[in-house]
Amino acid sequence: MREEIIEHIKKLEKDRQIKILLAVESGSRAWGCPSPDSDFDVRIIFKRDKSEYLKIDQKKDTIDYFHGELLDINGWDIKKVLKLIRKSNATPFEWVQSPIKYKEIDNCSSEFLDLSKRYFQPRHAVNHYIGIAKNSYLKKDSPQEIKLKKLFYVLRPLMAAKWIILKDEVPPMDIPNLIKVITDQNIVDHIHDLLELKRIANEDYVHNVDTLISDYIKNEFDEISSIEIIDREVPSTDSLNEAFLRFIED
Repeated sequence: MREEIIEHIKKLEKDRQIKILLAVESGSRAWGCPSPDSDFDVRIIFKRDKSEYLKIDQKKDTIDYFHGELLDINGWDIKKVLKLIRKSNATPFEWVQSPIKYKEIDNCSSEFLDLSKRYFQPRHAVNHYIGIAKNSYLKKDSPQEIKLKKLFYVLRPLMAAKWIILKDEVPPMDIPNLIKVITDQNIVDHIHDLLELKRIANEDYVHNVDTLISDYIKNEFDEISSIEIIDREVPSTDSLNEAFLRFIED
């Protein structure tokens, strides 16, 4: 499938008249918890010809592309990405850490990650992750049942929020690294068991949540919500402007 995705990326560049700087996997495959029938969530950062940024009427800064039932390509213009980094939006710093890359120009993911760290606002990011976790958990199929896929939409952001609180830094995007913030070995072992189950269970599989995990989730919600996080001073946009000019000049 990798070669097919790369061919679609090339076609997208030609058809949309763009240059893709970075193309990565962003969903469960990148998180380390794929199912046999998981689709491919490809995310791209692209740029247009420099002349397009000098026009009054600018082209759409997002791209959506679908192929069949398994391939979903979605992406943002470089200018939009840099604006989101300035707002400490979690999505860019997740994309650039993806362990599955389909295309990368000049090691740009490292530069995007450095910028994300510079503009990182812990409180904003924690609120983002807690919001995802709560929204997913409230949509359980029943008090004790939840789709296993959705359970990881609770566990992964909870671990990311905890990472930020403990380390005061941009969290990794994948579960094998995030799980290091959990100190209770019983919970760690149970999550590893869930990961193994997800590798053989289709995405519609509904799981009966063990008390150990439901208690862990409740306790994490309570603990994280009780912690006050102080905002950092937002740096000037100079670094972002310099990066933008450098990217569109190449």
